[in-house]
Amino acid sequence: MSRSSCSYHYWQDAADKLQKIPPHPLNRSRLTIKIPELKFPNITLEQSEASLDPAGLQELNARGEIADLYVMHEGYEMLKELDMLEPLDPYIEKSNYDLSVFRDGVVEVQRALDPDGTGLLYGLPIEGSQKALYYNKSIFDKFGIDYPRDGMTWDETLELAKQVTAERDGVKYKGLSFGYYSHAFSQLGVNGTDPKNGEVLFTKESAFKQFFELLDRYRNIPGMIDTSDYKYSFSNEQNLAMYVGQLPHLPLNSAVEGLEFDMVSVPVWPDHPDVGPTAPSVSVSINKHSKQKDAAWAVIAQFASQDGQLALSRAGSPPTIKSQEAADQYAALHMEESGKQYNIDPVFEQKLANISTYSSYGPLITFHYDDFINQKARDFVKMPDKDVATYLREMKEEYTSVVKEMMAKK
Repeated sequence: MSRSSCSYHYWQDAADKLQKIPPHPLNRSRLTIKIPELKFPNITLEQSEASLDPAGLQELNARGEIADLYVMHEGYEMLKELDMLEPLDPYIEKSNYDLSVFRDGVVEVQRALDPDGTGLLYGLPIEGSQKALYYNKSIFDKFGIDYPRDGMTWDETLELAKQVTAERDGVKYKGLSFGYYSHAFSQLGVNGTDPKNGEVLFTKESAFKQFFELLDRYRNIPGMIDTSDYKYSFSNEQNLAMYVGQLPHLPLNSAVEGLEFDMVSVPVWPDHPDVGPTAPSVSVSINKHSKQKDAAWAVIAQFASQDGQLALSRAGSPPTIKSQEAADQYAALHMEESGKQYNIDPVFEQKLANISTYSSYGPLITFHYDDFINQKARDFVKMPDKDVATYLREMKEEYTSVVKEMMAKK
């Protein structure tokens, strides 16, 4: 099982707690997975020294190793091509597993990733994808500006960012980083291509115009886009006032000496109130070629159980189930050590955007640096003379070529 890079640091903290999860009544089995070693009474979990990409999986196959479990964090298309997908619906039905335990929208987002568009579930969500708007209290205090609040719109956030984007005492401050620009776009819940024929919708779907017009306002804030070598960061230089980041950044930020910060819910679009960034949860899947499928399912079910989710939540992995206790205990291991408290509840209260039928033609929102939407948005904000309509037409032309290449391979 390959782990998601964004969750690796939290698996280690959760290891001891997960050992206390009640055992599943199976005969002793041996599973090869890529997370720090956790021991259940009847099942041994081992790391697989390979990454979850074609090269890594082919390397495993060449060594004659079959990973029983893997973590999905970039979609299932690659795994379909490698003939590794194993639907979990039969295991759910056989074990009478109750999917209603998950938070609203979590399972639906996972089903939307079925590369065949049939809504099969190929992974059980075990770590949530919640995001938060982190802010540096010291910077707002320096400028005499009120702190951010829960429920702000993106336009309100830009106005706030404008007030703390300036130089003070020889230090340049930047008001806002979107983190990955895809965060804001994902709240709109749209596809970039038609799932049936691959038609690129960048100039037809109004959400793209809405998103890039927001970025146009952002890039036109004086001093916001600094193309010099000057460094801005939230935790190191501490000259970034606000940024959108994953909820698991909380314990990392909390460990930074001298950083006085808090968090609020991610800003929203006026026509999508209470909707936060939408992305697939970190989910664990079974390899179609595993020889220990029942044991693999038992492990996955344990991760998603009340006990498993509570342990993971305390260690810094956002829970995916409807458990107030698990939400209340988020990052408790870190908070108990630091004695600090943060505004976490509103982050869990944000809804996930309704995702339309998954389009195998993409572009998939992955919140990675080379995510197509993030990449094009990142380029756009550095092109002050490029208007939105022209840029969307150019994006469409570029991505149409990508879709044609996809079709040629099918």
